[in-house]
Amino acid sequence: MSSILSQLQQQCADRLQSDPAFADVRVLTERIADIESEIERGLGPLNEQGGKNGLVAILLTPTASVNFENVFGPFFDEIKIAVRIIENVPVNQDPNTGTNFPAADAAEKICSLLHHFQPDSANGPVLAQKPAITLGNDPVHLSYDCHFATSGGLAVILPQAATPAFSVASGAYTLTCATAGAAIFYTLDASNPSPRNGTLYTAPFTPGTGHTLKARAFLAGYLISDPLITGT
Repeated sequence: MSSILSQLQQQCADRLQSDPAFADVRVLTERIADIESEIERGLGPLNEQGGKNGLVAILLTPTASVNFENVFGPFFDEIKIAVRIIENVPVNQDPNTGTNFPAADAAEKICSLLHHFQPDSANGPVLAQKPAITLGNDPVHLSYDCHFATSGGLAVILPQAATPAFSVASGAYTLTCATAGAAIFYTLDASNPSPRNGTLYTAPFTPGTGHTLKARAFLAGYLISDPLITGT
């Protein structure tokens, strides 16, 4: 089974290859072992795409970053994706066998196809970055790099913290959570509790009457719990 990064890479490649604009363009993924020979075949006279040659698009290997390195997972907050378009200009501009699809135009089309594209393997859409297109450094051919990143990390399924429970003894409320290590925040005005809005539960408390107690549990690496709501 391929990794989620590989799935993301392949889904973006499939997105490009399925568009009619790329019917004559070879779309490759960098994980192919003989990628260099494949590129040369795509740019040269051999192994053409749809009877045409001179232009290739390469989905480079995605890179991942994390904002919370102490969270177990792994949970990747942002996945960076780059697509490199390489043009053998004389071959590509041949009216009979070239794709006649200039690299600059292809780069713009790539941005339009992948910007806001939602892969199954990502939590959020792919978004074009700044700069979206940069000139490549290929010493032989004309090339451009198109830059993207996912907005919500990979589709790693995170566990959810358990909903807090309460008990009452002599008017004092005790809050507990079945998720070990979770912090419980509560409010008494029915507003949503959070680390910025609410009180951190540390010991039993007496809220009085006529209030709406609302509590949620928080733990790094877990989704926020469903709320506990009860009157006092």
